[in-house]
Amino acid sequence: MVVINPATGEILREVAEADRAAVAAACRRARAAQPAWAATPLAARADAIRRFRALAVERAEPLARTLTLEVGKPITQARRELAGLLPRIDFFLAAVEGALADEVVLASPADGLEERIAREPLGLVANISAWNYPWYVGANVFLPALLTGNAVLYKPSEFATLTGLAIAELLHETGIPADVFQVLVGGGRVGAMLLDEPVDAVCFTGSHATGVKVAAAMAPR
Repeated sequence: MVVINPATGEILREVAEADRAAVAAACRRARAAQPAWAATPLAARADAIRRFRALAVERAEPLARTLTLEVGKPITQARRELAGLLPRIDFFLAAVEGALADEVVLASPADGLEERIAREPLGLVANISAWNYPWYVGANVFLPALLTGNAVLYKPSEFATLTGLAIAELLHETGIPADVFQVLVGGGRVGAMLLDEPVDAVCFTGSHATGVKVAAAMAPR
């Protein structure tokens, strides 16, 4: 697949597009890797996301320039998107412990009875992201998914492919296993293949027409 600068028509890079076999293999690897990630203490998962934040700050300028080159937004907007990512990370880090805490819904000491709600990871999350704000839209899904112990298959828009690969590079540098966060490169065909896999959740941001197709594909499950 060719990544093109929409402002100039320049070819930025050629990237291998996932086929059905690659999508299925990625799903199997993610499924196998997820239990160990879920068993990793929350403090360690949170530390990894803090390192991701630090790397995003450290490399903000080249990341913003990559975003501008492939998406076509002005560099000032790309920089603001990277800056706006930081409070989102902070929010999820502050909220995750409370979100995962057991909730006692009934306690009857006299009867020796207690009922509680315990939260567990869903397992495998498909994150089909958007082209115009890939850091914002993607992070709204993959950050809480990773923090709560899920594996993520991230399908960036074909118009924000390099940013999707950069996100994976940063996450893997933090120590998050490569099979826990994987990028599937390609257009709508790859997204449709991902929906055919036995994922536990699908998070999609995009057009109404595609959203209807995603909802129809997932409804029987």
